[in-house]
Amino acid sequence: MFRKLTTLCISLLFTATLFAQTPVKLSINVYGVSPRDVAKSTTDIYTYPSTGLNNVGVGSLMYFKVAEKGKKFGTAVTYTITRKPSGSTAKVGDAKDIQNDSTQVVTFTPDKPGAYEITVTDGAYSSTITINAAKYLGYTNTVVNGVDTKVSCKTCHSTKVAEYENTHHASMFTRAMNGTPGLSGPTDHYSVNCIGCHTTGFDKNPTAVNDGFDDLTFTYPTTLAAGTYDKLVQQFPEAMKRANIQCESCHGPASGHLGATTDSRMVATYDPAPCAYCHDSGTRHIFPEQWDASKHAGATSYPSGAGRESCVRCHTGAGFAQFTEGIPSTDPYYDVSYSPITCAGCHDPHNDANAKQLRRTEADLLIADGKTRKITYNEAGTGAVCMNCHQSRAEANAALAASITIRFGPHYGPQGDILFANNMLELGGQKLYSTNHKGYTKDACVSCHMLGLANPVDAQGNVIKVGGHTFSVETPDGKDNLAVCTQCHGSTFQSFADAKLFINGYGDWDNDGIVEGLQDEVWGMIRKIMDELGKIPGTTFSTEYGQYDANGKFLPFPVPKSTWTKDQLSAYWNAITAHNDKSGGIHNPKYVVTGLIGAMKLLKLTTDIKQDNVSLPVSYELYQNYPNPFNPTTNIKFALPKSGNVKLVVYDITGKEVTTLVNNYLNAGQYTFEFNAKNLASGIYLYRIETDNFVKVNKMILMK
Repeated sequence: MFRKLTTLCISLLFTATLFAQTPVKLSINVYGVSPRDVAKSTTDIYTYPSTGLNNVGVGSLMYFKVAEKGKKFGTAVTYTITRKPSGSTAKVGDAKDIQNDSTQVVTFTPDKPGAYEITVTDGAYSSTITINAAKYLGYTNTVVNGVDTKVSCKTCHSTKVAEYENTHHASMFTRAMNGTPGLSGPTDHYSVNCIGCHTTGFDKNPTAVNDGFDDLTFTYPTTLAAGTYDKLVQQFPEAMKRANIQCESCHGPASGHLGATTDSRMVATYDPAPCAYCHDSGTRHIFPEQWDASKHAGATSYPSGAGRESCVRCHTGAGFAQFTEGIPSTDPYYDVSYSPITCAGCHDPHNDANAKQLRRTEADLLIADGKTRKITYNEAGTGAVCMNCHQSRAEANAALAASITIRFGPHYGPQGDILFANNMLELGGQKLYSTNHKGYTKDACVSCHMLGLANPVDAQGNVIKVGGHTFSVETPDGKDNLAVCTQCHGSTFQSFADAKLFINGYGDWDNDGIVEGLQDEVWGMIRKIMDELGKIPGTTFSTEYGQYDANGKFLPFPVPKSTWTKDQLSAYWNAITAHNDKSGGIHNPKYVVTGLIGAMKLLKLTTDIKQDNVSLPVSYELYQNYPNPFNPTTNIKFALPKSGNVKLVVYDITGKEVTTLVNNYLNAGQYTFEFNAKNLASGIYLYRIETDNFVKVNKMILMK
């Protein structure tokens, strides 16, 4: 779980010319390395994991990432230890991981307790970092270097400690030693190899001798059963002061702290690296590796600082924590810096008042007249936390009544509003309907976006980056996690594109004569609305909002103006809300489609299903697909003289079912369905229609 640095990703795109035009900045930062990183590293530099903290145990291996923005490294980048404790002989390691011509990683091992300053220099540019090395105490221990100070973590942080003591971290080792079923009971996998992450200060590096759990006398018990932990406390009192996952596991060792915070003698961070130190290893601990693949892991590109507080609340881990704690943006210590949305952003490490230690399990959605609709844990489960950010952040009627700017419309992610059928406008006399996806998903967003695979690790030990903390419903190479649909709908789909919506037997919502998947129908409706609005005299077009056509061409949306009529603005609101939802209607099919139908009616766009003939068909027909042969899409057309249940299934030549194109009650008429075979091999396929009174099979040829 190598940490991502957005500035690094951006710098890779710069040309030599751009380097010369960019202000030069040299930086040095502590770099977290997880056990998974160590295992998969092809260099000799990453030999032990590191928490990525500026406060570490004496003898613990550290990594520093040095990056130069605005220029490439010179020929002689030098490292100087400008400050260190008396007697220290520590130096920066000679081996380097040269990641590119402006980024490298070096190693360092502090050998004495105290503060160190390391300065990196490249010609006229330099940067300095201060770190601290100390020994572990245990959060209830008051003895430091043989002296009873009468001070422990509880002395100054009694409230936080009291909260922490109720978390699973605080009792992990205790429960394991007591043979807790599901953790270390007779049929569980718990072993001596697990204790490294369930105790404090454990470091396998032989140079790390800092009074961590592994440095003290302890013998793993032969039997794990009720009462074992208390016996261990009697047998190994010093080691057991470091039992469980304590304050120092996340903040670093405390022997140099005693109330002082200068020189990094105690640190607090939202960085995911301290979590990854234990949660990113092997086949069972995969959350940070998944998170790395998520969009949450990328720091936003928005500028930081005053005036951006309303953005920070959802675009950074610290910002969200401040928002949930009710800290106003006017607070002089309000953190407005930009960083990724990390583990500690959504989960409160100190408090288990909410499920999964989430910081918030309710959300407030805006409704008319300046009021809010509170979404509770009972309604949305753990998914409620997502809706604090994934919402419109603007109410439709209030937005129409306010001054119209280029920012008119909901915020970028109104998924919570869509799921709860909130904040689209009822237009053109069209009633808004709703699909009860929220009712069938116990944890709302989480039920689908975090639905993991039965085995999230492949045969080579690589984490499959879908579901879980990737929050993605498709793999990086574009394969849909169909378990999302099949958990309720059964094995009906081969891809999300197969999902179709029928209301009263109709499914061609964009009126192009073909019943496509819901997502394509929704994109088609949005495109028609935006094209119509684009005809308004004097219209300009956005460089930010738009859609890509099948050939990859960007089709921009019109920019709303104060000269538009209320009807035009209302239609735009519904269309841009559906667009920003980004699911193509999947989150709430009926709500999105009826909202777009209303917008189309308001703009006098045709919304009735077109039939090929004025009169209804007189017989059942299954026509030859067209085109045929095809690659990768073709259209399958049939006729129904009577309403009834219709099933249209595609099979391969061996008779194995490939996909179900329709399994629904349809009104009498002619229908055309698109079949997409992009993930299938060339060959002969069969398509079979079955109704109450008619069955027929035709062949078609996929030729790639």
